[in-house]
Amino acid sequence: MPETSPFHEGERTVQARLGVREEIEPWARQVIRPSLPEQHREFYHTLPFLVAAARDDEGRPWATLLTGPPGFADSPRPGALRIAARPHTGDALEGCLRPGDDLGLLGIDLASRRRNRVNGRVSSDHDDAIVLDVGQAFGNCPQYIRPREWQYDASGAAPKRPRIHRRL
Repeated sequence: MPETSPFHEGERTVQARLGVREEIEPWARQVIRPSLPEQHREFYHTLPFLVAAARDDEGRPWATLLTGPPGFADSPRPGALRIAARPHTGDALEGCLRPGDDLGLLGIDLASRRRNRVNGRVSSDHDDAIVLDVGQAFGNCPQYIRPREWQYDASGAAPKRPRIHRRL
């Protein structure tokens, strides 16, 4: 079972301790795919941002946003996702998404609350894009996502720094 399991050893250990291992494995094999289905490929192409999770050079986990106009994420084939964006200057993951690095992405459509996850390894790193080789792709429950509207600002202007209010 572990050779083709979508779960890593630590996840399998926790599932066994909780007594849910035999129940969750068959379900996961049906919903976690080794490539992007067509509807996921189309979905990622429509998004203005992706939430990215990876480790820095010291192995510490970080999350950041990769942003661009819709179409900045594109799937040239079911086993790959090309992202024409990088972490911004000063981001904890700046310079860390290199070939061989693990990368997890979450795509969210704020209006419909739809969420899809994709995990894999960076296979290619060019000045204009990162290519992710897909290892796992699956939908996520929208339960805690509130519908929101957004608009893309192509001006390139840096966002205003939020003011910090402190209580005395």
